[in-house]
Amino acid sequence: MQRQPDKILAAVKHQAARLKILYQYEILDTPAEADFDDLTKLAAQICQTPVALITFVDAYRQWFKSKVGTEITTSPLDAGFCPFTVRKGDKLIIPDTLADAQFVKNSVVVSPPHVRFYAGIPLITKEDYSIGTLCVLDFVPRQLNQKQISALQTLSRQVVVQLEQRFLTRRIAQKAQHLEQALKELTRTQTQLMQNEKMVSLGHLVMGVAHEINNTLNFIYANLPHANQYTEDLLSLMKLYQKYYPHPVVEIEAAMTAIDFNFIEEDLPKLLSSMTMGTERIHQIVLQLRNFSRVEQAEKTAVNIHQELENTLLLLGHRLKGTSGYPNITVIKEYGHLPEVECYVGQLNQVFMNILTNAIDALHSNLASPDPCIWIRTEVLDCDDVVIQIIDNGSGMTEKTRSMIFDPFFTTKPVGYGTGLGLSISYQIIEKHGGQLMCVSAPGQGAKFVIKMPIRA
Repeated sequence: MQRQPDKILAAVKHQAARLKILYQYEILDTPAEADFDDLTKLAAQICQTPVALITFVDAYRQWFKSKVGTEITTSPLDAGFCPFTVRKGDKLIIPDTLADAQFVKNSVVVSPPHVRFYAGIPLITKEDYSIGTLCVLDFVPRQLNQKQISALQTLSRQVVVQLEQRFLTRRIAQKAQHLEQALKELTRTQTQLMQNEKMVSLGHLVMGVAHEINNTLNFIYANLPHANQYTEDLLSLMKLYQKYYPHPVVEIEAAMTAIDFNFIEEDLPKLLSSMTMGTERIHQIVLQLRNFSRVEQAEKTAVNIHQELENTLLLLGHRLKGTSGYPNITVIKEYGHLPEVECYVGQLNQVFMNILTNAIDALHSNLASPDPCIWIRTEVLDCDDVVIQIIDNGSGMTEKTRSMIFDPFFTTKPVGYGTGLGLSISYQIIEKHGGQLMCVSAPGQGAKFVIKMPIRA
């Protein structure tokens, strides 16, 4: 014979398993659904009762998924009859509650709504757990014939079928959502790999070109002081000749006039000075190229954000200058006092390049703007983050376009002028840094890109 503690333990385990099954259906506290309401109405019609309910019984209450003839949505476990039907696991029919010793003092019998008749069929899952009931009630005693009872049992099975279908539909939708998310992640990973490979190849190319230029440039730069000294020496020698031989022969006089010796004497030092300045400028550009192409840097390093912005602007200088088709683009820098920021500098430069290039493209496409401008603002936020804003006064974007600009392969540019990867990659890079990349724009109001990222890794 099984001992009492064993029975209690078995009952507790059974209740825990039953509730687990009930909660898996995610049915509690959900809105009304026509499929369940139709079955409840049909039960009331077949049994000719004013009230019909689909009830689910959890650990603390009875909750009515569907109801006919009442507005109550929940009830305590000790009020009514459904919890008893669930525990019994079989139909429960009470022709007259006042004549039933077990229920004569039940709160719904002695108090409103004064239920006098109840017939409930348990909702049995495929795991053989009773999680609720389909029941009908009346306020006068009555009987159900066998056809009505059979119909009620059939309807209760249909409730479980609907519950299972609902569960499977939700699971399929969840799996579809997971698959869609996985596809998005795969697409993002693919585009990231493509862009990384592209940037690494570009970095190698830039570094190679910079190296070759630098070798030749160093030779020229190293020899310019000698050329300058030789020129000064030759000009000094010519002055001595002019001092002691002020009247050269006719042939020499003619040659000096033909080459405009006086102009050469005046302009040659200026020319050499300009060449020296030019080589220094090229040297700075090569240095910026080498800094900009640091895409393979595996670790974050502390960098000067303003210097990296200047590097990017230097590389885009030719696009900021006016041409016959476009006016000059003014860059207004409102730099705050920033500490060095830990980041993947090559990737951050890529973000700056993408956003500034898009701003320039937007201004070039908005020829009606008489004074195209780009503002770059930086500041520290709450001591922990830096905020970088890049703003243009172009034509702006519609809300639909703005909501899609970070999607992979989305572009508003003509075919052949953009891949739609730049801003998507930029968004991922800033996310990788633990930051946020946002866009604020409206038609006729330009566009503002806001980068917020932590100062420390």
